[in-house]
Amino acid sequence: MKIFVSLNKKIGQCSYFCLPLQLTINKPAKDMEKLISVLKQFNQERNAMKDKSKWGTNTVAECFAPCAENILLNGYFMVNEEFIIDLGAIELYYHEEEGDIKDYIMYHTNAHPSKAKGPVLKDGFPYFPIGSFHLHQSGIDITFEHPKEKYRASFLIRSYRVLKDINELNNADIPFDKCSTHLYDDMFYNGISFDDDNRTKVEWKEYKKTGTVVRSPRRNVAEYEITSGKKIQKRRAEINEEEFQKNHDKYIKVKKREYFLQDMRPWQFMRAGIVEV
Repeated sequence: MKIFVSLNKKIGQCSYFCLPLQLTINKPAKDMEKLISVLKQFNQERNAMKDKSKWGTNTVAECFAPCAENILLNGYFMVNEEFIIDLGAIELYYHEEEGDIKDYIMYHTNAHPSKAKGPVLKDGFPYFPIGSFHLHQSGIDITFEHPKEKYRASFLIRSYRVLKDINELNNADIPFDKCSTHLYDDMFYNGISFDDDNRTKVEWKEYKKTGTVVRSPRRNVAEYEITSGKKIQKRRAEINEEEFQKNHDKYIKVKKREYFLQDMRPWQFMRAGIVEV
């Protein structure tokens, strides 16, 4: 399994990314094969849509839906053969480097501002191998990018829970942690070493769970626009607090009087009826 870590440096409210580091923490084996097989289905669905001339922003979710249902309802992560990471909600991130569908909030794209580009990476970011774990400031993504088709794709583990036994997988009373960055401490509690010391072993296990999956917009993801000066920025919403309270699902409030339009693409996939804390 390959782990890619983006080193972050923050100054005030700003952040920038340094060169992603690739670490091998355990030999690629059968641990992730079945999950990789599920993720490959996205490109198959995408190609089928393109063959029918139906590919576009409105069909991206349709292509990922079979993958999301399989991930959320048919499996879990086993960490070091000690405990289970059960996923409650995941969010799709998809960006075409040479196509029309953009996702400017996505970190690992050539459009994302980074100190790694320019003199360090003249040709842009390399494409992650499918099934890579991408650690960044918002949490952990599992990637399924495609270098030939020139697109970036991954899903963020938005909510999850830690379980001791598979018999707890269908227990609706155990809540899910909605803070995606907590997963660093739970999944990689042994840390990440630059040496291949096998200190962290993450396996994907198949297991049939009950329930259904519902779609909705991703959490706190704003629409983006490109200004006349080629600058990529969030799309502001000229509203007041009263309008925000009436239609809070359509806007994002950042500061006391700063609002942005919510990206309404239904790219979050969640198990119906779960409890998050």
